[in-house]
Amino acid sequence: MFLHIPQSELAAQNALWTAKEIEQQPATWLKTQALVASSQIQAFLQPLLKRAQAGSLRIIFTGAGTSAFIGGVVAPILSQQLGFVVEAIASTDLVSNPTQHFFKDKPTLLVSFARSGNSPESVGAVQLADELVDEIYHLAITNNQNGALSVKCHDNPTAFALNLPDETCDKGFAMTSSASNMMLAALLSFVPNRYDLAWLQAVCERTEHCLKEEAPAVRELAKLPVERVVYLGSGHFAPLAQEAALKILELTAGQRLAVYDSPMGFRHGPKSLVQGETLILVMTSQNAYTSRYEDDLYQELVRDQKAKKVVAIGASTSGAIPADFCKNHLDDAGRIFLYLTLAQCYAFYSSFELGYTTDNPCPTGEVNRVVQGVTLYPFSNNND
Repeated sequence: MFLHIPQSELAAQNALWTAKEIEQQPATWLKTQALVASSQIQAFLQPLLKRAQAGSLRIIFTGAGTSAFIGGVVAPILSQQLGFVVEAIASTDLVSNPTQHFFKDKPTLLVSFARSGNSPESVGAVQLADELVDEIYHLAITNNQNGALSVKCHDNPTAFALNLPDETCDKGFAMTSSASNMMLAALLSFVPNRYDLAWLQAVCERTEHCLKEEAPAVRELAKLPVERVVYLGSGHFAPLAQEAALKILELTAGQRLAVYDSPMGFRHGPKSLVQGETLILVMTSQNAYTSRYEDDLYQELVRDQKAKKVVAIGASTSGAIPADFCKNHLDDAGRIFLYLTLAQCYAFYSSFELGYTTDNPCPTGEVNRVVQGVTLYPFSNNND
């Protein structure tokens, strides 16, 4: 049984892998922690971090789709912890507009996130970085040791491949274990003293409780007849909300329209989409200052009485927002794993209840597990 559904039922609806890969995450996080701790990543990273601290090296996190959102989530956390700006730029942007992001005389560490390591944009971004930046370093954080990104790091003193446990390379369509483990690997690699084993064990314990005790209620929420789903999150929770929304779009093949925003940004137009068939989920922050803005928007949405339901993921620091799900005392970095797992469960149950083959919700091939249909064109500065 996975996610409280018998394996026979999951297999019958082609949903077994996705359910398994969501539920296994706390166990895989501990494996990733052990792998990172025993790797040579610190020997590679520490000299580069010292240069970044001195302002003589850029650090860019990149990836496509979910892999881009991973960078969006962890970059602001690491910027705060490290004391310098860590950038997050999607590989789709690096490939389509390279001269807006790569600079010849700016030494750069490009950190590439990828499940397979074979998507055209991931490979293309690395190639363009090599071509356009005089002093370039690469860190590939990937779930596939045989992928092109990982292989490219072999026998290259300016590159390092951090290949995560094999079971994190999801067999299901949606990125679940792969995404959370790449996020974790980045935090553990860049700030190992801050995010230690005790911190991770607390995250795992709270997430396991969510999977065991709260998942049935999430399934009931997924049965609610809604056409639109909105995820709201502040700071690094905004790209996490983007990932949560993408999971719904992917696993319901677009049947449930899902969008994301920040609580403050939502008032500036996007709030217009709220009507009777809208579910709104607010990701709460542990930061007392930030949570005041979340409190205001949450209470406003409840007063409006326009949405079918407004749900709080976690409780606000002030207590003004009671937790519907994921009540916790984790820091904001720990909360990303708890909230992401909850969002994955909601997307999974939405797909399952709507009758989709969750492991492959688009069997006709318009959307694929590894993106297809991308042509990489030769780049020349004369193209400007």
